[in-house]
Amino acid sequence: MAQLAGVPLVRGHLDYGLPNVLPVGVIDWQHHGLVPLGYDTALAPEIVPFKGGTKGYLASPEQRRRYLETLNEVARATTGQSLSQHLAAFLLVKALFFLALMRPTDPARTDKHLKWHYRRHLFTEVLEQYERTAAVDTARFLTLDDFAARHGAPGHP
Repeated sequence: MAQLAGVPLVRGHLDYGLPNVLPVGVIDWQHHGLVPLGYDTALAPEIVPFKGGTKGYLASPEQRRRYLETLNEVARATTGQSLSQHLAAFLLVKALFFLALMRPTDPARTDKHLKWHYRRHLFTEVLEQYERTAAVDTARFLTLDDFAARHGAPGHP
């Protein structure tokens, strides 16, 4: 993406989120690689919906705003750029990453199929918002439970 062309690349986790971040460090480095600066950290409170939202994690709009303001301050002090200008592009890439990450193969795992269809729905939502407004509002996303209810998913946990 052209918008990210001038952003420095750094080593990243690629699945940086609440389940993988602990007080003593970050775990589960199986999907690591080079990423644009801020890709992991800026998205941490935004990716809750991609995980299905079933772990009880939730970031309020105020928490998300304060978190991003703090990251922007640090990024401006070190690179001269704020991270928030890249948030929508980061979310588009993350939506594709989550969709590709877990395509289920076992037909008996209806829970995995439901979650994959949910992530496909989120990718479409991200893409539509990004194309229409060049922004992405994750607060507008359906929860996994709401998605399952709307799509008549039997056996949803």
